[in-house]
Amino acid sequence: MIAKFNFRLFLWLFFIIYFLIGIIIFKDFGVGIEEHFQRHNGFYWLNHLLSFTNFENFKNLVNLKYQQILFADPDLPDPNFFNFYGIVFDLPLAFIETYFNIENSKFYFEIRHLAIFLIFFISSLFFLKILINRFDDKLIIFLGLFFYIFSPRIFGDSFHNNKDILFLSILTIAISFLFDLFMKHNNKNLILFCLFAAFASSSRIMGIYLPIILFIFYYLEFLIKKFSLKELIIRTTKLFTIFMFFLYLHYPYMWKLNIFEFFSWFKSFFYWMDMDILFNGKYYNIKYLPRLYLPTWIFISTPFFIIIFSLFGAFISGKIIFNRLINIKETKINKDGDLWKSLNEKKDFFIFVSFFSFISYAIFLNVAMLSGWRHFYFLHLFIIYFSTLGMSVSYKYLKKYINLNLLIITSLLFIASLSYTNYKFHPFQSLYFVNFLNHESVNKFQVDTPSISRSNALKFIHEIERDNNKKIYVANASWTPLYNGKDMLKSDYQKRFIFVGQEYDQADYIYTNFIYKADEKYNKNFRIPKNFKKIDDLMINDILIYSIYKKEK
Repeated sequence: MIAKFNFRLFLWLFFIIYFLIGIIIFKDFGVGIEEHFQRHNGFYWLNHLLSFTNFENFKNLVNLKYQQILFADPDLPDPNFFNFYGIVFDLPLAFIETYFNIENSKFYFEIRHLAIFLIFFISSLFFLKILINRFDDKLIIFLGLFFYIFSPRIFGDSFHNNKDILFLSILTIAISFLFDLFMKHNNKNLILFCLFAAFASSSRIMGIYLPIILFIFYYLEFLIKKFSLKELIIRTTKLFTIFMFFLYLHYPYMWKLNIFEFFSWFKSFFYWMDMDILFNGKYYNIKYLPRLYLPTWIFISTPFFIIIFSLFGAFISGKIIFNRLINIKETKINKDGDLWKSLNEKKDFFIFVSFFSFISYAIFLNVAMLSGWRHFYFLHLFIIYFSTLGMSVSYKYLKKYINLNLLIITSLLFIASLSYTNYKFHPFQSLYFVNFLNHESVNKFQVDTPSISRSNALKFIHEIERDNNKKIYVANASWTPLYNGKDMLKSDYQKRFIFVGQEYDQADYIYTNFIYKADEKYNKNFRIPKNFKKIDDLMINDILIYSIYKKEK
């Protein structure tokens, strides 16, 4: 049945529908906690680069925009201090905003949301290519693609998270070209791989592992005598020369690289804020989180069936690698080497080593983390790859005992489950938790870590205050700033709001999304005064996202 229909046409229709869904809903999402800094970062570096040109009119427009940002948000971090953040997304968006003279804040953040959706959309095409070149079963390929796109947190973030989804997307594209390089080692594939590896590295420094791990593969192949020492030197030289060229070309942080202080150059990437975050009912400093912080977050915010298939796929891959290791022969080597016997095993080996290297890094080296596993969303690529592998092995086994139609129905249930979950949580898919967590369990974790609920809450307050001439004084009983959440509202809505911080005596309303810098039990700044009455709780699937209080007259 699966083999008879036109799979290529089916995929075309799927991507058209997916694209249309994105175009319809990209305006629905609130502004994330880091988006204002990223916009600031783009204008800072665009202003810097234009200072070396003679485009005076454009330079003046960019500088004016930059000064407006500084005036509107004086507390934003300094891009010159945080110059290790890349510009591959931020600078082009600053250019677009200036070139088209976009003045409306709602419009320019929507443009950013559309842009990151389009980038993730493109990455899904490359992930499809990875799956097609690895698996034979069309049903399995489509399920893997569907899981990659519609896993709720990733789907939601793909409309507003300009940093972590950007890295996931570029990493996916880079690995697609890496696998092309595995299949056919030529200059074209090497250049494309190095280009996107450089983009990935400037987006998140962890991307620098890509050329390093390729070098390791070169070395392993040299050891099994697939090529000579001379060829190893040539390949390694070309790899790092092309990679460093592309990285230096677009990454401002590289421009201050001192070769004699190379290792100190990495210190900036380990910057962390001194704050505590709620995890499993207790507050921890982000530098000293429990070892299971990252695995726990992945487990509680990824659909259960994806986790099960992924664990099985990782087990299958690990078992094969283990068997290869214990059967390494010193005198006789098969044509592909002792660690893999086929191109597919080589790809699986790469995915396995990459995933568990990053997991081990996060668990054992006290990596400072906050906002759940957002900074490790790039692991989604590996999780879905393992999940697809797990499904592939499971389905091949079950076909011997179960009617194919039953497997198709089961697959449709997975698709229906993800579709319904995304519909139910919209536009808060980014705040998804698995269904088996009850309300009390969810309360032990920070929910609205990207603070995307701010715009929604302000819209609600505006709608219940029907007198459009009245100013609305709003306080914020949370650590994350509320005032710039207004930028996703219409301009006339924005003018009504006056933000008073924690000066509750001046407020008509108080908003909280329960994000605190330290345990709120010992912080009076976030305690709601008794003369305020709760008027709204936004709850989805028994998950409390925010509350709004109104002063009693």
